[in-house]
Amino acid sequence: MPTVTFSGDQMRGLAFKIGGGLAALAMAVSACGSTGSGDSSGDEASASKQAKPRESPEYEEVADLAAMKVVKQQYVFGDTLYLDDSLLLIQARPHPKINYLSVVTGIDPTNGKVKWEIDERDLPTSVVESGVFMGRGRLLASDGMAYVPLSSSAGTESYYGFVALDGETGEAKWVARHPVWEPKGTGPDGRSARTVVDIVGAVGDTVVYSAHSYWSDGDLSGLNDPNDRMKPNILHRAETVALDAETGKVRWKKNGFLGRYVTRSHVIGTIPAKQEARRNKPLAAVEAGTGNDAWKTTWKSNVADLSKDWLLVRQSASPDIGPHDGVYEAATGRLVAKLDADTPPLLGAAWVNEMPEAKGHGVAWIVTEQDKDGPQTLYVAKDGESEPRKVAFLPNDRLEIGHPMVTEDDYVMVQSAAIDPIGQQFADLENGELDFPVDATEDDREPITYSDSYLITGGLHVEETILYKRVP
Repeated sequence: MPTVTFSGDQMRGLAFKIGGGLAALAMAVSACGSTGSGDSSGDEASASKQAKPRESPEYEEVADLAAMKVVKQQYVFGDTLYLDDSLLLIQARPHPKINYLSVVTGIDPTNGKVKWEIDERDLPTSVVESGVFMGRGRLLASDGMAYVPLSSSAGTESYYGFVALDGETGEAKWVARHPVWEPKGTGPDGRSARTVVDIVGAVGDTVVYSAHSYWSDGDLSGLNDPNDRMKPNILHRAETVALDAETGKVRWKKNGFLGRYVTRSHVIGTIPAKQEARRNKPLAAVEAGTGNDAWKTTWKSNVADLSKDWLLVRQSASPDIGPHDGVYEAATGRLVAKLDADTPPLLGAAWVNEMPEAKGHGVAWIVTEQDKDGPQTLYVAKDGESEPRKVAFLPNDRLEIGHPMVTEDDYVMVQSAAIDPIGQQFADLENGELDFPVDATEDDREPITYSDSYLITGGLHVEETILYKRVP
C-alpha cells in the first residue's frame, strides 16, 4: 500500500436519568432567506422539520464497586479496570488476606456479580511457569477473552507481558512474553535500563501489543528545580507485535513503530526518536492484519481522542492550536477538519494508559464560529459517515467536552460551564435537545469509563464507584 506523507477524559439513587432538557440547541439548517412579503410558509416549513424530542437515555445503578471491595477506592482510574458489554475487568488489587498476592476480578456488568476471581496461585504452570499480576498497565476485554498485565523475574528469562484469560471462567489460556532489556552496567550519565509493554487493543482475532526499551534518567532530585530539567530518555528499541487471539502465536512484528491505539482496521502509533519523549512524535498507521505501512506524518503531534474511523489530533496540552491540529480519517490520514483556538479539545495528561482502544462511535469537538463570546457549534465525526456533522448552540450555552463519549444512537457527552448545576450532559444530535442528568460530578464523581450499555463513575476522594446500566 502506498505511504501517505503529510506536511502539514453520580449520581445517587437507583436511576441515573438523563432527562429534562434544561437547555436547547438549535440544529444547523440551511439559510432560507426572507421573501419580504409577509408570507410565513417558509417559517411553517422550517417548523415542520423540527423533530419531536426523543426519550432521553436512562441509566440505573447496578453495583457500588467500592462497597463490594473489588476496587481500591482511592485509586480507581481508567487504567485499573476495563469495561465492555460482556465483562468488567478489574486488575491486580491487593489480596485481602495474603499480602504478597494480587487479585484479578471478572464481573458480569448486567448484574454486578463476580464471575470469577483469581490470584497468582491460580495460574497453571502449564501456561505460566512463573509470573505475577501487575497493578499497572493496560487491560483489555475483547471477543470473550480478558488480557491482564503480567511479569516475571524468575530465572534467566525475565519478561513483561500479559496473560490471556477466558472471559467467562478466568481460566488462563496463554501468555505473551516480551524479554526485559537487561544490559550490563548503567547507561549514559548513569541512566537505568527500562522496558515497558502495553496491550494496545484487538482487531478481530488479532491482539496487538507494543514494547519499548530505553535508558531512563532515574534521578528526580532536580525535578522541582527550574534550572535543572530531567534529561530525556534514550531509546534502545521500539516495536509492535500482533498475536493470534486464540493461540498467542506471533503474526507480525514492526520494528521502529510504537503502537498506541487500535481503530477499525489499523494500528495507530508513533515513530519514536533516539532521544525518546512521551509526547510529540510523528504519527503513523499500519494495517492491523499485516503490519504493512499505511500512512505517516512528517510532523509531530498527539492523539487526543479517537474512534473506529476518526482521530482527533492535538500538538500540545497548551491552549494554543498547532498548525496540524484537527480531525483525521484513521484509515488514510486524510484531514477533514481543523480545530478552533478559542475552544481547543483537551489533551489528557496520561500516556501509558491513554485511550488504549476506540470505544466511542465518533469524535466530537466544539468551535466558536466568530469569537470567544460568539455562537458555538458542536461538530461530530461519526463512524460510518464520510464527513462531520454539526449542531449549533445558542450563544449563551458555553460548553466543553471533558469526557469524549459519542453514542451509536447520536448522543454526545458535554459539560456546561454556564448552567447550574454543572455536570455531564448528553447533547442529542438529532433534535438539538441538551439533557441533564443528576449532577454527574456530585461528590467529585465523574465518568471513569464506559461501553455501549454501561457507565462507571467515581473519583479520587469519594466513597463510591458506581456501575450503571443503560435502560433499553
